[in-house]
Order: sequence, then C-alpha cells, then structure tokens
Amino acid sequence: MSGLSQNEMRRLARAFVRRSMRIGKKRGGGHDATRIIYNRTDLTCEKFAYKVEEECWRAGAHTLLLGYSSKRQKLKYMVTPESSLREVSPFAEAIARRADVLIFIGEEDEPNWAKGLTAKIKLTAPIREKLHEITDRRKTRWAYFGWPVPGTARAYGCPIKRFRQIFFDSIRKTFARELFEFCKLYHDALKGKDRVQIVADDGTDLNFQIKGRPVLVDDGMISREDLARGDVGVNIPAGEVFIAPLETSANGKILFERVAIPGFGKLEGLTLRFKRGKVVSYEAERGRENFTKFLAANTGEKDRIGEFGIGTNPGAAYTGGSIIIDEKIFGTVHIAIGNNRGAYHGKNRASSHLDLIKDMRRGQVFVDGELVMDRGRPA
Repeated sequence: MSGLSQNEMRRLARAFVRRSMRIGKKRGGGHDATRIIYNRTDLTCEKFAYKVEEECWRAGAHTLLLGYSSKRQKLKYMVTPESSLREVSPFAEAIARRADVLIFIGEEDEPNWAKGLTAKIKLTAPIREKLHEITDRRKTRWAYFGWPVPGTARAYGCPIKRFRQIFFDSIRKTFARELFEFCKLYHDALKGKDRVQIVADDGTDLNFQIKGRPVLVDDGMISREDLARGDVGVNIPAGEVFIAPLETSANGKILFERVAIPGFGKLEGLTLRFKRGKVVSYEAERGRENFTKFLAANTGEKDRIGEFGIGTNPGAAYTGGSIIIDEKIFGTVHIAIGNNRGAYHGKNRASSHLDLIKDMRRGQVFVDGELVMDRGRPA
C-alpha cells in the first residue's frame, strides 16, 4: 500500500508527538508551546497536520497551526518593500523566543520559487541567522516531517504515484529495526575516530577530520540522552548517521551526480574542490549557474564544509530533489556546506545549509584507514 490510511495516520501522529518529539509537560512546569506549519496545497498533508495537532492537544500542548505554500512565499518577496525585508518580523521573533517545539510538515510545492529573487532573499539572510541563533541558544526542539506534495513531484520530474510511494515507504522504515541496526553500525564506525576519506571511480578523493566531534544519529527519536547533549532535531523520514567535520580540515575533490537546490534549480555532475575546508572552485556538467546564484543569495560560511552523513534508510529512493528523502538513501553519503551550529555541534555561521548527495555504489569510505563502506554497503 503506497498511501497511509486514516488509522495509520493517527498511529503515526501519536508516535511522532509522544515518542519522536516528546511533546507534553515541561520539566519546569506547564506544557510545550508547539508551532506547526504545513503545506496547504495538499489535502492529505493538511489532514495529517490536523492529526498531529490533535495529538499535541491530547498531550496538553499549546499549538499554533499555520498553512504554507511556495506560491505565497514567492509573492511575499515580490511585493514586500526592501526596507521591510531588512526588519525582523515581530511574529517570527516572538515564536523563536517562546516556542518550545517547531514542526514543519510537507515540502516546497514549487521548489524553484526563489528564481529571480536572489537579491531580495539575501536581504533576509542576516535575519535568518539571528533567528537560528535564538532557537539554537534555547535548544528549541524541531522537526521537519516530509510529506509528498504533488507540486514537488512535478517539479522534480518524479511521477506522483512513485513519489508518494517512496515517501511513505521511507516513513514506515523510519521505525524499523533494520534502520536502527544500520545506524548503530555506522555510529560505531565513526565514534572516537580522526580522519575520513571518500574515494570513487569518478575521481572523487576527499578527506577531512572529525576528531572530537560527536557522532549524531537521526533515527526519528529525540531521546533523553539527545536532549542532554543538546541534539534537539528530527527529520522524518529518518535514517542517517552524521557528524560535523573540523571546518578547516577538508581537502580534495568530490563529484555529486545529481543536485537539487531548493529555490534555485538542478545541477548535474557538480564537482567541488576543497582546500582547508573551503570550496575553492566548482564545475558542473549542467546547471552551474544555479550553484552560483545560491552562493550569491547567502551569507556567512556558506561554502565551507559543515556535515558528513551516511544514509541508512532502506525504504528511501532517489526522488529527483527531495533532500529529506535523498540524503537518507541506503548506499549514499552526503556532504553539506554552510551552517552547522546548534544540533550539529559545529562552528560555521551561515544563512544556509546545503546537502549534496553522493552515490557510493562505485566508491568506498575509509575511517582512519579502515574500510567502512564498500560499494554502498557496510564493509
């Protein structure tokens, strides 16, 4: 079955609210203030958001439910005066300072909505950085719950039926024993180690250090141990082990076969060259200008290595650009550039965090010289 029944939605919403996000009473008294944003262009996404809100109510949480669409977001940037874009929204700041939990459900219904708006989006970059700093400091719990919005499928060139099946298969696998086992295997392979090397038949040879950085596991749950460490975020579908490399340690090059940058478009055959952690040059077989526009629209350490991740979700498959799925694909790794503060335990300050997926079926990963992944599978 590719879709989710009403009963399955209800069970999933309960598991998400109670087990994944631990929403309910606060230790200091009172109940969690929870903001939920959902993509209102898809009826099933709206229905699931309602069920999540209802489970929050049952747990005693206070809720703010807001609809979202890329079309409205684009219009906002088009009609808002630049003087207003430079200001912090009092509503956004109040939510950042008061909400205990931030949840987004859905996807971008128009992933390339930001085309032509680079200059205006850049005006808001310092504000986005400021809001990130507030929520990071408060250790606000957050979740990005991916949902298959038809507009996203069309934009990525993935048949809607196939797109929905990939999403729901990945969501179901989020709570499967197999996913937990793969997460533990790669967590143990990285824990306490120093250097990672990624090589592939396409000429990829990138190395970087991870010494002293915590190995993080996205298994769909915020545990008490996670909270104690300040690891407060969840992606669903889940399924990755990730770490923030030492920001000045990356050297070499890596090729990403297919890249989709939300709001800016697609690339094919993107090669990044790193020196002392920073991207010093880049080439692409197609779509190079989209990467250039992305860099121009952001501020801070937008082009410095921020994350190394390993996908562990056997239900995930390539969607053509839905990063919440694509970065979880079993047999892939990903490198991110940009912000890695907060839950990543890194030092980069940036207005963006861009994940780039690498298919490892023709590659290998070594940790301190030991083979950890061979042709996409645990060694």
